[in-house]
Amino acid sequence: MLRQLFGKLFNTDENSYSLLFLRFIAAIIILPHGAQKLLGWFGGHGFQATVSTFSAYLGIPPFFGVLAVLAESLGGLFLLFGLFSRVSSFALAVTMVVAVFTVHIHNGLFMNWNGTAAGEGFEYHILYFAIVFVVMVKGGGAFALDNILSRKATSVEKEALQASNL
Repeated sequence: MLRQLFGKLFNTDENSYSLLFLRFIAAIIILPHGAQKLLGWFGGHGFQATVSTFSAYLGIPPFFGVLAVLAESLGGLFLLFGLFSRVSSFALAVTMVVAVFTVHIHNGLFMNWNGTAAGEGFEYHILYFAIVFVVMVKGGGAFALDNILSRKATSVEKEALQASNL
């Protein structure tokens, strides 16, 4: 039973280049955001300051702030390689929903292209959510390391089934 669940969690269409494309785009878009929060790169404030800001200004408990930082940094890295694609996509989807409802919903849909609004809208977050939702449902596609895990789980399951039939 657990092996079946494990196999389904990592199973994906190994020939799907469209899933590869979505997974790769999702990784490339989120990794710089994760690097800002985790490492302070690209003008970010780093791990401690990010978690503290989430807690102090957004009311997000530190544990969930840590999870958000890890989702954007490690989740983005995992997506790049197609490892734990569904789990990473789920974490990123949740992160986007939280971002919309804690920060961006009051600013409306549109991004602040002209710098005249009070903050950024949530259109980016909805688009990103759509991308990771597809990966979460369908898997990582071609060249995903999940394929190796799925084959291994399927192989172990077949061996167990054969052994029980003896």
